[in-house]
Amino acid sequence: SAGFARYDYALRNYKDVYTGGSRSVGYVRNTDREKQYARSIVNQQISNQLSKNGISISKQADLVFSIDPYTYQLTVSGNADRDILSQIETLLNEGDNAKNIWTHAWICMHDADNEIVNSQANMTKTNQYSLWHEVYETTGYDARNATYKNGTFIAEDGTDLLALFKEKSKNGAGYELYSKRWLQYAKNGWKKENDLVLKIGFDSSGLYDIGQERGYGATQNMWMKGISQSIFEASV
Repeated sequence: SAGFARYDYALRNYKDVYTGGSRSVGYVRNTDREKQYARSIVNQQISNQLSKNGISISKQADLVFSIDPYTYQLTVSGNADRDILSQIETLLNEGDNAKNIWTHAWICMHDADNEIVNSQANMTKTNQYSLWHEVYETTGYDARNATYKNGTFIAEDGTDLLALFKEKSKNGAGYELYSKRWLQYAKNGWKKENDLVLKIGFDSSGLYDIGQERGYGATQNMWMKGISQSIFEASV
């Protein structure tokens, strides 16, 4: 439909799985309908990739894709044959597939007002995620491996990372924000439980959301039609 015209360009030559992030409104602030539309595209793409590689998903299959927020490495668990799980994992770790599925899941974890509505995520995790990427993209170093010494962070090779971060930061305000946030880790270190690892379910109907009331999976989206899932279930 005309409302989704802006997606056409992105999809025309899309090699990897589509994220659903519309360029015009930034990555997260998408309407519910846009997210629903993106979900149908992502499902179609995953389905095409599976069938192209001769992988079929049984009606009983119930899988979980778990994606690391730093390396975007995707792991698959669930009730399918180990060979199948391994094949799907290999396939979805090609190119930017896993990163884009992470991004799509992340977009769907926000409501139309950009608030997080999923129990897997919170601001602490979000801040840790953005800090890591900011440091990595600016310096090339993994902040998790740095040691706090005398008011700065020292990399394993002895580099003063705060100094390098300051030198390479594109703007002072960004440096102030992230260096202050980073120094808060000096006391407690990098907490693994605050890593923004995202899980999203997958079955024969496609992806479904885990940890939120209003999902975009095939059996989760009754609320999109103006009927809330709970009312619908209560009347059955």
